[in-house]
Amino acid sequence: MMNRSEILRRLSVIFRSDFMSLIPFKSLVVGLARDRAMGHFLQPLCPSAPTPPVCIQPRLQAAFFGPFRFPAVAGALALQFRNTFRRLRATRCSATAGFVLGLLSALSPASAQDVLPKHPEGETRKVQQISEQLLRPPAPQVMMDGFADLRAWLRDGVIKPSPAAKTLGDSTGALCVTLRYGGRVVGRSVEIGGPDALERAAANVLKDLKSFFGEQLRGEQADRIVISLEAAGALIPYQPSSWDAADLEIPAGIEGVGARWGEGDQQRLRLVFPSMMLTFGHGSEKSVGTGGQAPGDALASCAANVLQDPSVGLRADPASDPVKLARDRKVMFYRFDVSQLAQINPVEAPVFLYRHGRIVQEKDINSAVMRSWADGIAQHLLNRVAVHDKGALVSGLYSPVSGACVPRAEIGEEGLIGLALARGAESGVLAPDVANRSREGARAILRDLAARDEAKRRVESSPIAAAAYLLTLRTLGVESPELKEATTAASKAVRAELEGTVRSPSVYALALWAASSDASLQELAQQSLPKLFRAVPVEKLAAAMPWAVVAARTISTGEDIPSAGMFGEWRELVFKFVLRPQDAGSDGEDLVGGMVFTGAKSPLPSAQSLRVIGGLAALINDDRLTPPPERGKEIARLLPSLRFVRQLMGDEYNGTMFVDPLRAEWGIRNAMWDQRMSGEASALGLITLCEAIEGTQRGH
Repeated sequence: MMNRSEILRRLSVIFRSDFMSLIPFKSLVVGLARDRAMGHFLQPLCPSAPTPPVCIQPRLQAAFFGPFRFPAVAGALALQFRNTFRRLRATRCSATAGFVLGLLSALSPASAQDVLPKHPEGETRKVQQISEQLLRPPAPQVMMDGFADLRAWLRDGVIKPSPAAKTLGDSTGALCVTLRYGGRVVGRSVEIGGPDALERAAANVLKDLKSFFGEQLRGEQADRIVISLEAAGALIPYQPSSWDAADLEIPAGIEGVGARWGEGDQQRLRLVFPSMMLTFGHGSEKSVGTGGQAPGDALASCAANVLQDPSVGLRADPASDPVKLARDRKVMFYRFDVSQLAQINPVEAPVFLYRHGRIVQEKDINSAVMRSWADGIAQHLLNRVAVHDKGALVSGLYSPVSGACVPRAEIGEEGLIGLALARGAESGVLAPDVANRSREGARAILRDLAARDEAKRRVESSPIAAAAYLLTLRTLGVESPELKEATTAASKAVRAELEGTVRSPSVYALALWAASSDASLQELAQQSLPKLFRAVPVEKLAAAMPWAVVAARTISTGEDIPSAGMFGEWRELVFKFVLRPQDAGSDGEDLVGGMVFTGAKSPLPSAQSLRVIGGLAALINDDRLTPPPERGKEIARLLPSLRFVRQLMGDEYNGTMFVDPLRAEWGIRNAMWDQRMSGEASALGLITLCEAIEGTQRGH
């Protein structure tokens, strides 16, 4: 009887052809069981996406998945069974494991005792039972016990084999140990599971530490090391139909991927764990990088590594198609579920993480909590603003993984940051000291945009900056002769935007809001509002949010808002695209409340949802758009989306990946799998919270 680590190791070398050869395809009963299993397995892979991985060909009436063809009954089942546009979750390893187990259960009585295919070394081994539990990552207590031993080894600089470490090694298909010192990775080791797996990983990272410090590790240095431990279940064979399909099927940051090539002593295996994907591509201290590695990119890099052929890593090259690599070059691909355990700081016990963060609970959200979020975002934005005598220097896109940022933000981004700080300062949402600092930061940005030297003045070069400048000016009530010329230039830029065609609904709507606050442009704003709604139909109105709602509220001074019916129709449409818990599944719990953009390359919720959530919050913050009797219902519907806003923010949990967690705290990430933080996203987040808090406080 083999131990668990040996079983997992041998499961990881199953080739699809060997595995499928065990199945008596000619048996009608087994064929039907296979069809049902494939229907259940393929159903989650049928989202409404530009290139779904499963399709029905009209002539052949058969379903295809990768290189395998299945009868039309399986395809129909796959495409019809609970297949709605909202069911966008990727296939978890547990689904794959269930499929594997379903096929194994269909074996003939002669093979009732599961027989693993031959290992490259030649032997055939039997196990008593293959269960889903066997394929899962190690149990939490096993992880904690192994972590305690690892921490003691690193502190003492001596590896002492222990039963807990052996149990962890026997319970995992592979593990990854990452060490950080001062926020930077100073050691990392990926090891295949086995009784001594944790010992091997510890020995490797101790070598890394010695190389980094250049001397024997001292106690005070060891006390500042932060440890992260990831342990995988079985490496489950996986064949993507394309790299793009892998991006949709594998949840980034939750599952790991790998590739194997060769046999015996020539065998090469490369694994990429979730933490490696989330932090890859962020460049150095001088580059913000690409913001993470997609699962398809990680698989391609694994294939390039085991084949020792860099050209395979180029996704655009037809020769590097994963199906061709599996067929012609005998590359075996894997995916695996992972348990993530990490220290938030060197002195505390480790915590279990989800996508290297934590799940924010909806039940913990209230107005007071949201005010603390707003304070946090405002402070994050203020950290980007370096105030000086002539104005301010505002930094742009920031990568908390590498600590690098764009030295100077784009002018439109700078204007939105100033607008958000002014909006927060004058709303009464922020704490008094934060509001005062935000007010000063916004005034410094005004001075920077309104340089007295016309050759250096930048405000009129961007309609976004011009509109944000005017709004910030009116929000703060600033009256200064030094700003007069810049104000005139900004008004001309906004007028030119409104008098032209609606090229960008977002920019046009922001210009409308700015014009409504300028006495010389108010008449033009009233004339231009219907123009926006004629150019942008209801189903595309999200592109103009949240500015369209705020502009309509400001321009319409009467008891009714003419566009209220259109906004109501848009709101009902939008809530159909909010990701719900039953749609997200266990591999998308942190995405609940975000917006699913079915026309996008990646339909999963990201910071782009902030525009829509901000629009929904702005609708609540006006009695003409949300009558008081309906406000409670609308707040309840909005609550999951506000939870998603918080989920996007940096905190001490996802800060385990960051160089400077305090600098990144409360900043809004581009996505759960892209840790970079733009000033525009954080500005939108602050404005959204101001609208939501004011809306919930109406009538108390």
